[in-house]
Amino acid sequence: MVLALAGPLLQGAPASGSATAGDPITAIQRQLVKGHGVRITRVNTFNAGDGWERFKPTKGVVGFGDGTVKATDLWHMQLGKTGTRIICMGGRVWEYNPQAKRPHGKIWSTGKWPCDGLQTGLLRLDKPAEFAAVLATTTTTKAAGIYDGSPTTLHEGSISFRQLWDVGANLRGDIKDEHGEWAIDWRLWIGKDGLVRRAWSKWRQPDLLEDSTYVQGWYGFVADVRYSDWGTKVTIKPPPAARTIDLDKM
Repeated sequence: MVLALAGPLLQGAPASGSATAGDPITAIQRQLVKGHGVRITRVNTFNAGDGWERFKPTKGVVGFGDGTVKATDLWHMQLGKTGTRIICMGGRVWEYNPQAKRPHGKIWSTGKWPCDGLQTGLLRLDKPAEFAAVLATTTTTKAAGIYDGSPTTLHEGSISFRQLWDVGANLRGDIKDEHGEWAIDWRLWIGKDGLVRRAWSKWRQPDLLEDSTYVQGWYGFVADVRYSDWGTKVTIKPPPAARTIDLDKM
């Protein structure tokens, strides 16, 4: 199962005045309580060597609990003719694709899959150490647009893979040490309450395939996520077992 992540861009109106943001790390940690969550709209753009391709949107809710992300319920409009709904919790996904062929009575398929956190590309907002490392690389702050009804302050900066590795070894993946100084450019639009209303990042990852045909030697990514209705009540449950089939049995 391949998840293509995307979401539509919304236009923010010019700010009428400066917005002084509170501590975003503390503000987000206070949101991570059971039964609550946030709505997201995400756009991903990808470059595999033949130009940039902007994906269709991903929209839905992220549910919190016990100081972390517990589950997600998202519609991925890039997948399938009419979009695909994917619920993820506990390291397992359930996929609903109206166009998919399944045994009679089964409308969901399920399998093991790592769930997303509260993230924009490689940048995690729900991990205090990782989020603090990003904010520490801030180079510019200025009054910005109104998102989700809140005037925001735009924070901009750039963080290297190596700086992220220092706070989260799991972020290293297949990226070799020689690429440690490659950077992730980022922007955060933060409201007066300290909550992130929009997060954007752009980065390259090296093409490590020995038989790759891509001349440029890297893949490019842009992730743009809008966050709204922080604290909204969220209940995410797995689909009925009777209407679900395991991917291994398809």
